[in-house]
Amino acid sequence: MIDSHFHLWTEDNSTPEKRAERAEIVGEQAAALGVERIALIGERGESVAECRENNRTVGKYVEEYPDLFYGWARANPKWGEEGVAEFRRAVEEDGLIGLKLYAQVYLDDPRVEPFAEAAVEMDVPILSHVSQRNEPFESLEAESYSEHVVGLAEKFPDLKLLSAHIGGGGHWEHRIKNIQDYDNVYLDTSGSVCDHGSLEMAAEYLGTDRLVFGTDTWFLPGVGKLRGADLTPEEKADIAYNFENLIPETVPNKLSADAVAAGIDRARSHFEERAQPREETIVDANAYLGEFPWRPIDAEPDELLAKMDEKGVDRAVVSSLDAVFYRDVHRGNEELAAAIEDHEDRFIPFATIDPTFPGWRKDLRESVEELGMKGVRLFPAYHDYDIDDDAVVELLEACADYDVPAMFVATLEDKRQRHPRFKLRDHDDIRNKHWGAGHVEALIDALTRAPETDVIIANGWGSAPEIIREVATSYPSGVRLNNFVREGQTLFVLDDLFMFFRYQGADLVDELGVDRLVTGPKLPMLYFDSHYIYTENLPVSEDDKDRVRSENVLSLLE
Repeated sequence: MIDSHFHLWTEDNSTPEKRAERAEIVGEQAAALGVERIALIGERGESVAECRENNRTVGKYVEEYPDLFYGWARANPKWGEEGVAEFRRAVEEDGLIGLKLYAQVYLDDPRVEPFAEAAVEMDVPILSHVSQRNEPFESLEAESYSEHVVGLAEKFPDLKLLSAHIGGGGHWEHRIKNIQDYDNVYLDTSGSVCDHGSLEMAAEYLGTDRLVFGTDTWFLPGVGKLRGADLTPEEKADIAYNFENLIPETVPNKLSADAVAAGIDRARSHFEERAQPREETIVDANAYLGEFPWRPIDAEPDELLAKMDEKGVDRAVVSSLDAVFYRDVHRGNEELAAAIEDHEDRFIPFATIDPTFPGWRKDLRESVEELGMKGVRLFPAYHDYDIDDDAVVELLEACADYDVPAMFVATLEDKRQRHPRFKLRDHDDIRNKHWGAGHVEALIDALTRAPETDVIIANGWGSAPEIIREVATSYPSGVRLNNFVREGQTLFVLDDLFMFFRYQGADLVDELGVDRLVTGPKLPMLYFDSHYIYTENLPVSEDDKDRVRSENVLSLLE
């Protein structure tokens, strides 16, 4: 595979030795995941001189590690001819492959046109940050949407324009359909959003020849996304190497035609191997059944079972998608119980409970005693209540009495792509698809007030170590000993934690321990491989991985 979109993100690049540190880390990750070549993106720079130094730094990486790196040039369209000159210099002198634009101006701004003209003349591509949010991102001055992409593509039909990260947030369906008629526009597959169906739709409307593999430095989920797409191994292999078609012959370290053909063959074998069902015992702790209002999802029992069999998932902890959007959520629990009848060996049902809705105590009793629910899921952002509301604590205590775990879920999809007429509670505090700082404090408060309840937390992102420190660790706090430790288990869905690279798993294991991690690829909403890859790449023994894959969550349900 060739990663078309990878940020350098290294504090000190001043010496060959310092650059070697980054190259060693990136090369190790790439080799482990089957990535042959990586296109580096340096920092932007606040001036032409600073930008030139950043471009030269990327050029040094390419010169020193030509078998591992390509490099993108940076320049700001606001700099006019000075910026164009630096773009040309970086391509001609530093051996860089094209121009990476961010959000200094919109793509259809006239100030971009001289850069597009230079790119066409040099036969190099332009890669641009693109999104499709409901609300503009306040910290970005001029974030381009697909409409701006179309504007530039129409002006320059000979320009090879790469629209970044289809999974970078926002409405990917809109973006795909908006650019479908512009053959000079390509999509890279990168971004943190790994919605099942996104690559399939892009392939349907654009063709696989206009899809380019990239990660945007989300390396693990980026690789897993392409692995898990419902495309043939041949199509995936082509996507994995399509970027090479955009690189001009003048680039010194461009792969030969024979090398590309050999790489495609290796990629095809790689994807064929990864398409086989896993043999290990796997439980998806965060799966769903039912209808999702905003896009079609294969979430009926037979469809989900087929996907589980395809991937080798033995069992799934499921709750009702419909219940999240019903006013009376218990109707969804009743429908879920009926839907999974005769499939109790594969599905582990969790009831959806809104503790602020009348009759929830009776709903909980019926769910556990009559419908056979093995746990509870809470969706405070969807059902409009505070995480540390007294009613939430009462529900947690009731779960302890029934000896069933409770699971907190922040969101079901990235908030940047929500329906424009649907706004979640605390929307501005939710970090795309994770709890914000205020939510973490409220979670800690609720868990502290209900210490006997077993709890699973989804969407933990980088907050899991803080939560564990406050609710499950004895430590000195100044001269005071904070020795409060919950009696109940406190587990986290690994797939929602901060893990771009394999080596970050070591920090998670050190800070949390394998006993507090569960696998939850969120079938069928996300690509299974894009998140199960976290479990596969944890730096622990296979026995410890088995605890994460299945044993930890099943231990709560015995």
